[in-house]
Amino acid sequence: MCEKLPMQNDGIVRLAKIQVNPDYLEEYMKYAVEVGTISLETEPGVLTMYAVSDKENPCNITILETYASQEAYKSHISSCHFQKYKQRTLHMVDSLLLDDVTPLNSNNKLKNYIQR
Repeated sequence: MCEKLPMQNDGIVRLAKIQVNPDYLEEYMKYAVEVGTISLETEPGVLTMYAVSDKENPCNITILETYASQEAYKSHISSCHFQKYKQRTLHMVDSLLLDDVTPLNSNNKLKNYIQR
C-alpha cells in the first residue's frame, strides 16, 4: 500500500449507501472490491475504503470512505480504475446516497490493511 497523506481541513468522511439490483450483486461485488483495493494501494489521498453489506439484505452496501482532501477526492473520481467501476456498474445500482459525515472523535484514526 502506498504512503498515505495526512487528513487536511477540507478532508472528506463519507458513507456511500448503495442499493444493488439483486440480479447483479455478485458481479457488482467484484468491481467494488477491485476499485477499493486499487484505490487504497495506489492513491495516497484515499485513506479509507471499507465496504460492508447488510446481513439481512446483502444488496444494501455501505462504504466508509475517507479522503485526505477535496483534491484527493477529485483525483480519485477521475482515476481510470474508478471510471471503470462507475461505467461498468452504473446499470447495476438501483440507488446511491452519498452522505458526508463528521467523526464524533476527531482523534480516532482509521487504517485499512490489505492482506495478500
